[in-house]
Amino acid sequence: MIAPHATHIVEGYLARLEAEGAVLPADRRRELIADVRGHITEARAGLEQETDADLLNVLDRLGQPAELVRAAMDGSVEAMRAQQADPPALAWNWIEGAAILLLILAWPAGAILVWLSRFWRTRDKVVATVLGAVPFSLGFPLFAPLIGPILGPLVQRLGGPAPLFVGALGLLNIVAAIFLAVRLWQNGDRSWQLTGPWARG
Repeated sequence: MIAPHATHIVEGYLARLEAEGAVLPADRRRELIADVRGHITEARAGLEQETDADLLNVLDRLGQPAELVRAAMDGSVEAMRAQQADPPALAWNWIEGAAILLLILAWPAGAILVWLSRFWRTRDKVVATVLGAVPFSLGFPLFAPLIGPILGPLVQRLGGPAPLFVGALGLLNIVAAIFLAVRLWQNGDRSWQLTGPWARG
């Protein structure tokens, strides 16, 4: 048996809930209304002789629509705070892998990819760029007039160990690549994720 004013009572309650829920995101509001409607339907199924009073008791047990909306808002805020407190780890992709490789093989292209990446922090990018720029400058003829006056006197002072020193400078791009790889391992989720044109469907 259905209560004489069942539709008016239930739909009126849900209409009030929807009005109060206007402050919620649309998807959360729809979810809340669907949950409440399902609870009401389940409670009505357990009534042997449904009356208006029974329906009002069911709604009283649910609480006022404003209270349900406040509870839903508190839940949304707590979920947002938890997400902000523990942000998901970034997944590195082909840009970072190519940047590390090209820092060794073709520094200018590698440096560009390093700065295009959203994974490394600015400090990491600056360190890697400066380290990689040293061997590139040593081997690029246009920089000879600038490097020679600085490196020449230093090599003369070092004497015998000078070749080792110059050789070490030539390996700084490899040091930069290793540095970025370590930062990648420390900060990421340690997963290889291909994106962009290399991604598989």
